[in-house]
Amino acid sequence: MIKTDKHTHRSELSRGALLILDAAESLFAAKDFDAVSINEIASHAQTSKANIFHHFKSKEALYISVLKNACERSVSALNEVNSQLSDDPLKQLNQFFAGHLQAILSSPLSTRLIQRELLENGEQKGKLLAEEVFSDTFANVVRLVKQAQDKGMIRQGIDPSLLAFLMFGANVVFFESRSVLKHLPDVNFTESPEEYSSAIFDLLTHGFK
Repeated sequence: MIKTDKHTHRSELSRGALLILDAAESLFAAKDFDAVSINEIASHAQTSKANIFHHFKSKEALYISVLKNACERSVSALNEVNSQLSDDPLKQLNQFFAGHLQAILSSPLSTRLIQRELLENGEQKGKLLAEEVFSDTFANVVRLVKQAQDKGMIRQGIDPSLLAFLMFGANVVFFESRSVLKHLPDVNFTESPEEYSSAIFDLLTHGFK
């Protein structure tokens, strides 16, 4: 089981720590956790093992920091939406949904690392990932759904966490299957992520009969 303490965000890390983080991310994305050694990370970051452990308490702590860093792009998309101080939670959800898709498409290495963790983790590791990496962003999206429900923009019978899950899932499926989708008959949305986001969000918020 991976044990870890609270980790800092990328913006709070020193330049040396960022070099280590980026080197570790490229290696962990190419291999799995057990296949990457601290010596290998030190070599790629052009630093020493001692310096790695100065910034990160353990290999496990470094790995969690890598995963958090990989998630920060989608978190920043939500932060940008919140900073606009809009009183329209449905509009905020729409903007986040589109921003999240753009973030994962622009960072395929980080996205594939996260996807592998989601697919391969066991119960114990899944609990850690939920608590340490994904919980804050997911909770904020759920909060926006609840605000939209309170304003009558989304019907009360919908589970806010289910809608949040479907939003993330729709983007992940697009990322994973885009290369296949574009070759299927009558599929015209793969070349325009913006149109995809708009159409999916319309389906999620209004449904179809």
